[in-house]
Amino acid sequence: MGRYSLSKKHILTNSSVLDSVFSVGKKLTHSACSLYYLKQDSIEDLRVAFSVGKKTHKLAVNRNKIKRLMREAFRLNIPEFNLGAHDLVFVFFSKDVPAYNEIEDSIKSLLLSLSKTIKS
Repeated sequence: MGRYSLSKKHILTNSSVLDSVFSVGKKLTHSACSLYYLKQDSIEDLRVAFSVGKKTHKLAVNRNKIKRLMREAFRLNIPEFNLGAHDLVFVFFSKDVPAYNEIEDSIKSLLLSLSKTIKS
């Protein structure tokens, strides 16, 4: 992945792959986000998806804003971590619309936990 990029090839959209990440993958949780991850041998780079539930955020405007903030926090912080070929799904579950700093702290914490888990 480029220095500060998140291109279309790094976005996880296939529903069967998403289902396998949720069913077979492992889960890490922080204050406002969860991270589901699955090691993939068939790909050479990282793929990621972001999700915000309709039950906690009824308005699409709020869901889209939270996803934009999550993507930006991920994009700016991923160069610090060498995660290899994994499929990642970030799920936001807090009931309020957070500030960017809160989301960035959650994403950083989850990525740090994931990198420690992978290395051990």
